[in-house]
Amino acid sequence: MKVVGIIGGVGAGKSTVLSILSDLTDCTIIIADELAKTLMQYGNVLCDDAIRLFGEQAYDEKGRLNRRYIASRIYADKELLNEWNGLVHPAVNKAIYAMIDKARCSGPDYFFIESALLIENGYDAICDEMWYVYCPENIRIARLIESRGYTEEKCRSIMANQLSDDEFRRYADFIIDTSKSIDDTCLIIKNYLEQ
Repeated sequence: MKVVGIIGGVGAGKSTVLSILSDLTDCTIIIADELAKTLMQYGNVLCDDAIRLFGEQAYDEKGRLNRRYIASRIYADKELLNEWNGLVHPAVNKAIYAMIDKARCSGPDYFFIESALLIENGYDAICDEMWYVYCPENIRIARLIESRGYTEEKCRSIMANQLSDDEFRRYADFIIDTSKSIDDTCLIIKNYLEQ
């Protein structure tokens, strides 16, 4: 089994690439943000930490994480943000390592990990390869405005807090350019897999 990190900035097309990979390969796909949300659910690993840091307001009356409330707290208090990240990232990492071990036993050909902080969290050390999903900034901004309703200012603000193209390329074993059609992206991936 090959462990592959999927890296790239917001709006680059990582979800599209993962969908293509799901169709083309025998694989397990883990999206770190989704896994983190699962671990934060009421009764799961991060529940007690969320209540300790944010109080009972961390969850609503139906036991759902109160994301808006937590976001308002952590973005107003850098120390609180750092403390929360210091709990979330290790919990996600531990879960991903366990999933990789389990997948090695069940035997898919690939284990893909997608995370906004893949490099920052040191996953390059456990990945056999890092695949960089690339798209020019202007196309990424247009995609985000259309698909998520972001303003150009919000897009640029998010991008400014992510690694640069040069930094992503420094870690990349393979670059997937998603600036053209989905068919073109699919062909790039197929050709690489066949090699």
